[in-house]
Amino acid sequence: MGKALSVVKNPFKNFNVESRAHKVISQAKPKPAPKYKADEATLDKLIKEYPEVYEESQKKNPELNKYLKNVYVTSQNENPKVPENPNRPLPANRSAVDIYEFGFQDPENVPLGKISLRNALQFITNHQADPIAATSQSIAKEHSIPEETVKNVLNYFKVYEVYVPVNRTAKAKFAGPSQPKVEIIKEVRKAIDSGQKEPGS
Repeated sequence: MGKALSVVKNPFKNFNVESRAHKVISQAKPKPAPKYKADEATLDKLIKEYPEVYEESQKKNPELNKYLKNVYVTSQNENPKVPENPNRPLPANRSAVDIYEFGFQDPENVPLGKISLRNALQFITNHQADPIAATSQSIAKEHSIPEETVKNVLNYFKVYEVYVPVNRTAKAKFAGPSQPKVEIIKEVRKAIDSGQKEPGS
């Protein structure tokens, strides 16, 4: 419905638009934008209290116009060149930075005894998939990091796994231990004697 109305209204809106625009432009003084009531009240108050200042502001000052005509800004010298530091060159490529997989760029050189996030996630995943093949000893030897560090990483960090059931009624199967770590033991215990006698005894 909105599109149909716009199709009907547009020809009337654009009718004789050029002559109407020339009529508005050729006016001696354009109409000022409407003011807020509070601004109008403030202006009326200033006109009443300081009429001479208001009249002076409405007149053109020939001296100010003369000063404006005499103002010229010319550049005599060439733009100074900022010396570039070869140790810290400015970026030549100003295109947008790509979004990296882990939120930041992977380091090109990893020092001995350290490991990148990508490699750490890889050996954690390999260990979760096959703990017998990917042992802490083999991982430490492959990446040249201490075995104690590898054991701590494998102990405290895991990679998320997504389990999608075949249907809604299927029970979720997890790779973790089937037995719960905390067992709730229900045992009937005797009430503690407070030492106070019940009334009527």
